[in-house]
Amino acid sequence: MHNAIKVNDIVYYILQHVKSSKSDLRNMAMTCSTFSNLALDMLWSQQDSLTPLFKCLPRDTWKAWWGNTMDLSREPLPTEWERVRINAARIRELIFTGNTRDPPRPSRQVVQRLFELFPPAVLFPKLRTLHFNTLSQYLRDFDSELSLLHQFLSPRLECLVYKIESRIPEREVEQLFDAIFTQAPGLQQLSLHSSHKLLACPSKAPKLPKKLNVLSIGPLRMGLMKQIIPDIQHLRSLQSLTLALGKSFDMVFQPSGGMPLELSTLKHLHLTGTRLEHCTSFLHNVAMPQLSALKIWHYTATGPAEITAVIKSLSTSCKTFAFLENITVTDRSGHRFEELGTLHSYIFRPLLRFRRLSTVQFSGIGKYCLDDVFIEDAAVAWPDLRTLTFASDEPGENQVTLTSMLSLATRCKSLHDLHLTFDATHFPTLPRAPDGNLELWTTQTTLCKLHVGHSKVSEASRLHLFLAVLFPNLADLKHCYCLDGVAACIQLEKTWSKLLIERENSPDEAASWPNTLLQLQP
Repeated sequence: MHNAIKVNDIVYYILQHVKSSKSDLRNMAMTCSTFSNLALDMLWSQQDSLTPLFKCLPRDTWKAWWGNTMDLSREPLPTEWERVRINAARIRELIFTGNTRDPPRPSRQVVQRLFELFPPAVLFPKLRTLHFNTLSQYLRDFDSELSLLHQFLSPRLECLVYKIESRIPEREVEQLFDAIFTQAPGLQQLSLHSSHKLLACPSKAPKLPKKLNVLSIGPLRMGLMKQIIPDIQHLRSLQSLTLALGKSFDMVFQPSGGMPLELSTLKHLHLTGTRLEHCTSFLHNVAMPQLSALKIWHYTATGPAEITAVIKSLSTSCKTFAFLENITVTDRSGHRFEELGTLHSYIFRPLLRFRRLSTVQFSGIGKYCLDDVFIEDAAVAWPDLRTLTFASDEPGENQVTLTSMLSLATRCKSLHDLHLTFDATHFPTLPRAPDGNLELWTTQTTLCKLHVGHSKVSEASRLHLFLAVLFPNLADLKHCYCLDGVAACIQLEKTWSKLLIERENSPDEAASWPNTLLQLQP
């Protein structure tokens, strides 16, 4: 063996190129001792279940019962448990994925036996990330679950995700909050959520580790949220914040020292709230000068006034227009839109001041009535646009023409995903070259997904041919399945798909399609 292979850094570099394949890593681990330790470290580094650990025990020590539950058939010898301990010491991340494809699952008694022999601090000395659901799925007894979580808290822990049960006693919640601050001061990412607002919510908010750069919390009762939100501004490294705002959330609070609340380092904000007004209230009261991405989910039907307010609030919270790149607003109430007002272009116009926007998504918030002027201005304002979505379950007043849709999609050279309703019943107006002759829009090669929503389509527009010529890499064409116009959209998909086959089989004939379109201009 060459001496270079005996250098760990070189071996590590080699294994980095094969780590995406577990089978290749296993083969490397079995090659020789030089590769074994590092390859095994990579194989065990991230786990989403305790099952692989218990499968390290000899097969005669455990048996699978009904429901694929693993129990011990005999007590493993200390030397047999040692193999479990060695591999557990390699784990750096326990991440819950909800994946149940790897039966059998160890029983509660088997898991408890493991932690009786090896306390978590001994068993997982390299653990940095803990999604506690990877363990709590085996433990039905709440008391033992919470006491086990305390044993995992250590200065080494960098990421903790824990779902607080609603039945947890107030005293236990406060003790947990204190333990996280004192025993895990090195936390950089913390997620504390509950399915519902805590029934026995503590009276004091948790102290937050100062190194946090990612925080996800809520819903908590309003008094507790009023305490914790002003404290967030003291997290000088915070870059990502997720807040679940409860039904009675109210942002009427006085920040410390009477100064406006400012999250100076925050780049990503995700707000979920029962009502959109709660999210708007937060944006009105908090300045985030470096905010790059904003995502809002709300669960109660809203109207144009509320959408207008949340968009206008960005001018207050962002202060400058230099950083915002992504905005997503999604209505998850599942309501119908019959009684809601129409969302006109002027509601969304304030967003045109944010020239770095690359993702603009509005889904399920109502019926749209956009116009060509707004679409043309958006193409100029957002040159780096990658995703544009105005999605609705109900058709609105269609004022966007095929001409402006094609203009936007071809001018935004990074556009990858477009969801827009437009009028494609007539042949579009082609642009003119400097010499006055008609020409086609320039080919755009990045558009891969197009959802035409509730668009009205006719054969006269030749939309299928424009899509094949202008967007050669378009691979996904969809439409809304409503009664009005669904037959025409289905026909559009069929004719467009046929063109893709023709282009593959007869490239010379496909080369004549641009001239065909130029000749069809009325």
